[in-house]
Amino acid sequence: MAMTLRLPDGLAERGRRYAAELGISLNGLLAVALREYLDARKRESRTAPPSRTQALAQAVARQVMAGPAPRRR
Repeated sequence: MAMTLRLPDGLAERGRRYAAELGISLNGLLAVALREYLDARKRESRTAPPSRTQALAQAVARQVMAGPAPRRR
């Protein structure tokens, strides 16, 4: 699903830098962050949400399987 997300310039830049440090795209970082946010707020859960490390590993695996993201010019 494609969507437009508007972020303050400073927050977007911090996100890009952090994602680059992790070796993932900003999109991957935002997907991990949203998943963690939503999992932490579940009222009832039959299984424990994945740890940060597991969620990051899953996001990185998805990025690797998808191949390099096209670069904007």
